[in-house]
Amino acid sequence: MTANHFVSRAPANSMILGEHSVVYGQPAIACGLEQWIEIQWTPIHTPTIEIESELGSFQTDLDNIQIDSKLKFIGHALKAFQKQLSSQQQGWQLKVHSEFSSTIGLGSSAAVLAACLAGLNHVCRTNQDFSELWHIGKKIIVDIQGRGSATDLAASLFGGLVFFQPPAKNQRLKIQSISANLNLILVYCGYKTATAEVLAQVAQNWQSKPQELTKIYQKMGSITQHAYQALLQNRLSVFFLCIEQYQACMRELGVSDATLEKIIDLLNHCPNIQAAKISGSGLGDCALGIGEFFPERDDNNLLTHCPIKTELSEYLQLQLPISNQGAHLIHTMKKDIH
Repeated sequence: MTANHFVSRAPANSMILGEHSVVYGQPAIACGLEQWIEIQWTPIHTPTIEIESELGSFQTDLDNIQIDSKLKFIGHALKAFQKQLSSQQQGWQLKVHSEFSSTIGLGSSAAVLAACLAGLNHVCRTNQDFSELWHIGKKIIVDIQGRGSATDLAASLFGGLVFFQPPAKNQRLKIQSISANLNLILVYCGYKTATAEVLAQVAQNWQSKPQELTKIYQKMGSITQHAYQALLQNRLSVFFLCIEQYQACMRELGVSDATLEKIIDLLNHCPNIQAAKISGSGLGDCALGIGEFFPERDDNNLLTHCPIKTELSEYLQLQLPISNQGAHLIHTMKKDIH
C-alpha cells in the first residue's frame, strides 16, 4: 500500500500582552517565532503509533491509544483523532525534533500540540481549519493542566502576530492577524515557575481582595485593547506605552520578582529597545524587550549601542524574528509500506 510521508511543523511562541488577564476572558496579543518544532510522520505496516522524542520513546496500539506521561500533548491529540486513526489500515512513526529547549519559555507544549494537530488533520483527512483545531487543542490543554487560555496555541497555529479574544458568555473566539514591524528580544532569567503555580499564588495572595483583583484584570484587558488598536493604526509609540503600563500591572499583581525587574531595567537602558516587560506568567522565565523592526536595515540587533549589554550577557538572550507562517506541512511525498 502507499501512504504519505511528511513533516508537520509549528513555531515557538511568545506572549506580548495578556498574561493572567486572558485566563479570565480578557484579550491578548501573542506571536509565533522563528524557532520550530517538527514531527516527521512515517507510515508503518503495523496498527501502532511509535513516538521518538528527546523526552522519550513510546509505542501504543491504534485501537487503544495510551498516553505516556512525558508525551501528554501528543498522546491526548492522538486520542482526539483515535476513531479516524483506528479506521485506517496502517500505523505511524512520529519523530519529534525541536530547535529550542522546553525550559526557556517559548511555548514548546503549545508548539508540539499545534504541529501534531496539523499532522493529524492531514492524516485523518478531517479538513478542519485552524480555529477548529484550536478548539480541539484548548480542550486538550485544559484536560492536562486544569486551566489555560490556549493563547500560545493560537500563536503557534496561526503564526505571525495575532490578537486573541478568548470565547466567553457574550463574545465569540477571535483570532486576528496583525501586520506590524516589531523587533523582539527575550532574556531568560535562569529559572521558571509553572504557570498554574503562579496563577494559584496570585489567587491566594488576592483572596481577601477579589474586587481589586478583578479591576486589575479589567485594566489589563483595556490596555491590551488599546495596544491592539495602536498596532492597527501603526502608532507604535502608543503601543510601547501600553507595554510599560501592562508591566506596571504585572508588578501590582506581585509576579515581577527582583531578577525580572533587574533585567527589565537593563533592557530599558538600551536605546533600540522602546519598552520591556515580563513575557509569561512571571516569577521567573523571560523578560521581553521590544523595539521597531526596520526592513531596510541589515542590522536590527536590539543590543547595538547598548551601554549595558555586558551586564545583560549574564543571561541567555534570544532575539528571534516573528514567524510569517504558523503550523504547516512540508516534504510531502509518497512512500511504499509493506
